[in-house]
Amino acid sequence: MNQTALEKKLTRARTQLILNQPFFGTLCLRLKLVPADVPTMVTNGTRIAYNPSFVDGLTSAELQGALAHEVLHCALGHHCRRRERDPKLWNKAADLAINPIVLKNGLELPDGVLIDPSLDNLSAEEIYARLLRNGSGSPDTTPDTQGKPGNGSGGAGGQQQPSPSNTPTTPSPGNQGSQSPNSSASPSNGSSMPSNGTSGASEPEAHAGSFGEVEDAVDEHGRPASEAERNRQQHEWSIAAEQAARMAKSCGHEPADIQRPLEESRQSAQDWRSILRDFITSTTPSDYRWSPPNRRYISAGLYLPSVQKEGVGELVICVDTSGSIGRAELEQFAGEITAISNEAKPEKIHVVYCDAAVQATQVFEPSEPIDLKPRGGGGTDFRPVFQWVTNNDIAPVCLIYLTDLYCHSYPEIPEYPILWVTDSRRTAPFGETIRITLD
Repeated sequence: MNQTALEKKLTRARTQLILNQPFFGTLCLRLKLVPADVPTMVTNGTRIAYNPSFVDGLTSAELQGALAHEVLHCALGHHCRRRERDPKLWNKAADLAINPIVLKNGLELPDGVLIDPSLDNLSAEEIYARLLRNGSGSPDTTPDTQGKPGNGSGGAGGQQQPSPSNTPTTPSPGNQGSQSPNSSASPSNGSSMPSNGTSGASEPEAHAGSFGEVEDAVDEHGRPASEAERNRQQHEWSIAAEQAARMAKSCGHEPADIQRPLEESRQSAQDWRSILRDFITSTTPSDYRWSPPNRRYISAGLYLPSVQKEGVGELVICVDTSGSIGRAELEQFAGEITAISNEAKPEKIHVVYCDAAVQATQVFEPSEPIDLKPRGGGGTDFRPVFQWVTNNDIAPVCLIYLTDLYCHSYPEIPEYPILWVTDSRRTAPFGETIRITLD
């Protein structure tokens, strides 16, 4: 198929999306379609680069699904959210997050796409953390694909499922394959943007089950986007996605399972470290004094009182040791607490390890590095920690609980502030809840 015919095929597919799936179709208009030397398709938030042979080998329905797949990467800000994560594993996690959404909206995808029902309704960050934690999706591991009938099963970290036919929400098990039937005309899976000065900083390698990748955002000159530029692009896509969802709903084509991931995309822009730091430092007692005066206003001839801050009191850090929090989360959390304690200078930091009961405690002095040594591994009950605080006559300025929140045994609401730090989408019934994400 020549380039003119390919462009007409892409235009028809995009038109069908606008008519039948206005949420995806409207957002697809924001992306330029550019032929390139890539294995399948890839987007960086400004364009979709595609391999002509790959597009030629897709049916019209599969092409619409492939375009929607790339659009959803952008709508959820995946090109802005990778940060320091491994590019290959990030692409895999992002695919596992969006493929079920594409299918639930009645669209088809090429055979062999990554699907894992156990990861449904999780964000790309949560899936990445789980893949990293269990090791099945480590950057050096490529999962087995699910072949044609009788050829084995899906590899760890996500099955490869075919595109649906009459029932889009439940892929048919009788048509499974590790690659599209047109794979002979298509390059191997995975992709990277063309090396024409517009590519991002990362070049994700191929992984089984992939057909449309996402790369890091770039600025208007094709250079890797700064943090400010990434935030700007993610904000713009978030607004565009919200507008497209409202427009589609008004047309009677409300997209399925879109609002939750859109909300999570907005939340992901918030750095959990900053929230944690603000929470602790906000407990620092402060007062005004005239000596010394506020230096900021002396040059203007104004003598105003300065703010004097004292070190915070005792902090209580609780760690859920029921097996739900991984070593990587513990290390990042401990590093942040150490950095914050150097600034806030608490009198003491009590660390309590608890599953269904308090298993061990540690005490750290001001500016002492936090070295977490968890003990336990049973069930989960939040009440023993708060009882331990009471029994030991501790009046903490705040209590921070690192947990996945998979528990319903909560205590009575205490008088001191509570911050729940979690790697799940759950929210505690009281206190503040923030989500920790692995880098």
